[in-house]
Amino acid sequence: MNDITEQSGIENPGGGIGYGGRPAPAAFQPALTAVDTLDAQVHDIVTCDPGPVSQALAAAGHYAIKRHVLIPGFAIAGIVGLLAGQRDLRRAGSVGVAGLVMTAAASRSIKRYVKRRRPDECEPRRKPGWRISARSLPSGHAASAFAAATALASVSRSPAQSAMIYGTAAVLAGGRVVKHRHWASDVMAGALLGTAITLLARRILPR
Repeated sequence: MNDITEQSGIENPGGGIGYGGRPAPAAFQPALTAVDTLDAQVHDIVTCDPGPVSQALAAAGHYAIKRHVLIPGFAIAGIVGLLAGQRDLRRAGSVGVAGLVMTAAASRSIKRYVKRRRPDECEPRRKPGWRISARSLPSGHAASAFAAATALASVSRSPAQSAMIYGTAAVLAGGRVVKHRHWASDVMAGALLGTAITLLARRILPR
């Protein structure tokens, strides 16, 4: 278990993912070890030879789905929608800003508590001189991507359009694995977090 734990970037060797610097409860460790093993296998397959297209998408996602880019973008869209009388644009902007801000706060809190190492912060994948932040779970980029996708899907006109929106978010978020910055389960956790919180924001905000 120590070898698996070290390879998959866990903060507490032999203790599962760990919470607040402490090992995970013993009852959770078999399941967490299975997740760690699968994460390591998926990561090495994806990063073995990603190709120029995957690398380009990963680079684009690194910048396009940052909350520092998305929050101002949705704020501007909401203001334009308000001034122009465009209900859908105003709605997407307000839901997007609320969802992204709430998602960012939740993601940062979880990262501090779980303390999981990123792939490039642990052996045998660690980059020379790379500082250990232990802030891998959940992926903030993935959370932001799916928060934005949920805000856009809230004013979507068709299931096909919503599928395209979420598909784009998934491709960009998946680039975080290609970029060697997150495990696959980090991306999935971020996607679920961003979607759930933005759905809540959509429900709370008045139309």
